[in-house]
Amino acid sequence: MEPREFFIEDRLERFRLNAFCNLGESGLAHFLLEEVMDMAQISWKDLAKIPMNDSPNQGSLALREAVAALYPGVRPEQVLITTGTGEALYLAFHVALPPKAKAALIWPAFQALYEIPKMLGAEIIQVPHERAFLASTWKEIQADLYIINHPHNPTGKTFSESEWNSLLTHFKEQKKKVLFDEHYRFLPGAGSLGRTGVDPIHSLYGTGSFTKCFGVTGLRVGWLVAEESFLKRARSFKDYLTHTVSPISERMALGLLKSKESFLPKIQTRVRENIRMFDSVWKDLPHTKSFTAPAGGLVGWLELESGISSEVYADKLFEKTGVFVLPGINFEEEGYLRIGFGEREERMKEGLLRWRACTDLI
Repeated sequence: MEPREFFIEDRLERFRLNAFCNLGESGLAHFLLEEVMDMAQISWKDLAKIPMNDSPNQGSLALREAVAALYPGVRPEQVLITTGTGEALYLAFHVALPPKAKAALIWPAFQALYEIPKMLGAEIIQVPHERAFLASTWKEIQADLYIINHPHNPTGKTFSESEWNSLLTHFKEQKKKVLFDEHYRFLPGAGSLGRTGVDPIHSLYGTGSFTKCFGVTGLRVGWLVAEESFLKRARSFKDYLTHTVSPISERMALGLLKSKESFLPKIQTRVRENIRMFDSVWKDLPHTKSFTAPAGGLVGWLELESGISSEVYADKLFEKTGVFVLPGINFEEEGYLRIGFGEREERMKEGLLRWRACTDLI
């Protein structure tokens, strides 16, 4: 069985490079290579000395140590470096899901989180986001794998501290198998690093990356965190896919993780300011109904007035203003737009002015 068309990526491929104001992306607007090297405190001379052989297929020890340090109690042996989070998810699902499994996840969801399990024959249990951030909801669900995307894409919702602690206690006590997809952990609503549910000893696995949060998606670096026996199977599977990550990408990734405190606060301030800007004007945007500012990450879920096609709305908005947003139908939920808050501030401000003035979208 093969997966269906990747709705989100197909639309991104068509619009993101031509948009004046890109509010459709789920990552921070990209930096230039010279900017990234400055952020990572790497010189051209440093790059020139990198041996162009294969990296270790589990990832370099130095990079795995840097990733392990992001998780309490995790050791480098419990980290597998992957080509983006996409590969990490692909590997994790192939190893974690038994035949005819049940997989529960927050709905709506990033398509890879359910399309790959479906391709593997799993039954998908959709947990509506309106009640998915209560621990009691998950206690009522019986599944072989629980997929917790947090902060959530596309709604930007997070668990409160009490609900989070209750959820983790339940998963551990009941010996549940859980995959925490924590791609936006570097952009919490407050503070420098968001909470994590990853605990390999209790079969609480994790996938992650910094590329969307740091504006460097082109590096294609992600990771999978799990106990050694799980990673051994995943690493063997990886040998049939990408085998290794580029040593240049690994070196850049290591520099960025080590230097993140020098640039991440500025990124977090920019994202939070963009969210505040949007939250102050969304009611003036034509044919919008409701919006709750995201509590973490850099995407939010804007509800349209009843009966409006999200795809038609997004198409006309791009055609008339150059503002790109992602229609909810790409998440298989009609009546919404996913808004990304990673655009540069001046473009975001001008894009919102154009959007507000465009009253003939419907």
